[in-house]
Amino acid sequence: MTHPPHLPLAAPPDSFTSWITGLRKWHGWLQLSAERPYMHSEEAYNSHYGVAAVETREGEGFCNLLQTHQVDTTGPALEIGCGTGYLTCGLARHYPGPDYLITDPSPTFLRLTQDQFGPDFAGIARRHYAVFNADDVALLPAGMFSVIGLRSTLHHILKVEDFIAACARALRPGGALVMGAEPCETGFLLMAAMAQSIPHALKAAGLEMRPEWTYKLNDFTSSVQFYCNRDIDKTYGEDKHYFEPFELSRLGEAHGLKLEFLPTGSFQDFAPPYGNAFHCFSSFFLMYLQFCMRFDDDFMAQIRLHLKAQLKFIDDCYRSHAGPAVSSIFLFKKTRGAAS
Repeated sequence: MTHPPHLPLAAPPDSFTSWITGLRKWHGWLQLSAERPYMHSEEAYNSHYGVAAVETREGEGFCNLLQTHQVDTTGPALEIGCGTGYLTCGLARHYPGPDYLITDPSPTFLRLTQDQFGPDFAGIARRHYAVFNADDVALLPAGMFSVIGLRSTLHHILKVEDFIAACARALRPGGALVMGAEPCETGFLLMAAMAQSIPHALKAAGLEMRPEWTYKLNDFTSSVQFYCNRDIDKTYGEDKHYFEPFELSRLGEAHGLKLEFLPTGSFQDFAPPYGNAFHCFSSFFLMYLQFCMRFDDDFMAQIRLHLKAQLKFIDDCYRSHAGPAVSSIFLFKKTRGAAS
C-alpha cells in the first residue's frame, strides 16, 4: 500500500516547475495521492458509454469557453479525474498555457489516457501525469493554476463545498474552475418521474414489463433517489450527488468565484461545427437509459414508441431555449480581487 507524499502547502504562482520537480515519482507518474481504482472496469469504460474514438472537440470547446469568458491562461492547467481522456486530448492540443497537469486516482485511467498521445502529437503545453485524488485538492499550492478542469467528476466528490473552496485557493486571480457533464437535480428528477410512468404506458398498450426491465428501471429510479437524498452517508458510493445551480452559485460566491451556468450544454457544443450534443430533453433521456443504464434494445424500442407523446410535450416546452437542465457546465471564474 502506498501513502501520499508530503506536499508543500504553499508556493508562489510562478513556481510550477520547481514544485512539480520536487514531487515523488511512482511507476513513471508523479504521485500526489494514494492510488485508488475506479469502482467499475476502467478498460470497459468507453465501450459502456458508446465511445469508439479519441475525442478532441470536448477539449477544443473547453478552451474556446476559456477564451470567450476571458479566463487567464498564462499559467498551468490542472485536470482532475481525466478518466479515459475524453476531455484531455483536445485540451492538450488547444490549451495555450505552458503546462498541463493531467490527473486521476486510478493508474489504469492514467495509462489509458497517456496511451492516446503519439510522438507526433501537436500541442503547446507540456504534459505531466499524476496520481491524484480530488479529496486532496487542499494540498495544492495556493495561487498555482490558471485553470482547473473537470468533466463528469464533481458528482464523485464527497465534500463538494470543501472541494470548491480548495480549488478557489489554488487558482490565480482571473483563473477559472470549469466543470462539465455534471448532473442537475431538477432535470434528473424529471427523468426519474418519466421513467416511473413507463410500466403504466406499456400496460395501457397491452404489454407486460419483463423482469429484467423492471430490475433496470428500479435501478435507475433508486439511483436518482440516492443522489438526491442528503441525509445518508455517501462515502462509499461511486456517484454521489446532483446539483442545483443556485446552490453552487452561492458556494462559489462565498469563495471569490463567480458562476456562469450553461444548462444542458456540453464542451463540444463550443467547438466546430457548434451543434448541440443534447439538443432536447428526449435525446438525453433516451441516450442515458440506453448507454448509462444499459436498457436493452427491445425495452428502448417500447419506450420510444409509448412515451413519444410525453417526451414531445417536454421538448415542445423548451423548443426555443435550453432546458430542462440535465447535464450542464459550471464555469467559476476567480475575481481579480479574491485572495488565494
